[in-house]
Amino acid sequence: MAEAIVPVKRPRTWLFVLGGLVLLVVIAAMAALLLVHNKQLANFETYSYPGLQEDDDPTQPRPPMAPAPAAASANSGKRVFTALDLFTANLAERDNDRFAQVGIVIEVGDAKAGAALNAVVPPIRSDILLLLSSKTADELLSLKGKQALATQVVDIARKYIAPEFRSNVYAAHFSSFVIQ
Repeated sequence: MAEAIVPVKRPRTWLFVLGGLVLLVVIAAMAALLLVHNKQLANFETYSYPGLQEDDDPTQPRPPMAPAPAAASANSGKRVFTALDLFTANLAERDNDRFAQVGIVIEVGDAKAGAALNAVVPPIRSDILLLLSSKTADELLSLKGKQALATQVVDIARKYIAPEFRSNVYAAHFSSFVIQ
């Protein structure tokens, strides 16, 4: 009778070790590329956003932020965007109960103008809320109405900011605009 030949099983631990090393090298290479790419993006930035931070809790009120002195020298000559907290106001509708929820970002010339704007945020917010509550949904739904609102917001910001920075308030941008 012929005996069956059983193949000898060799330990394959070296195969798992080699696969693990290859995987480790691939992960390290991807991490290095990601770090280099992020550093290139950081050098590419031309604007700063002192009012927007990822770790902010939107349910908690934020105190007005002033740029750090080191940031002020780094941002000289760059436009600064200061985000105001979200505005929610009832609209001036006679037949319906409608409201607007608007996010506004104000563009100023530099970090010093941004700090001056942050110092007067409460009266600016108050006037913007009064302005929103005087508008109807029809006025705000049209493009011309939104452009007029942005112009009026710039006028309000210029009204309250220190006189030497009034010409540095360039524009108001909408980060969100909801009417219900």
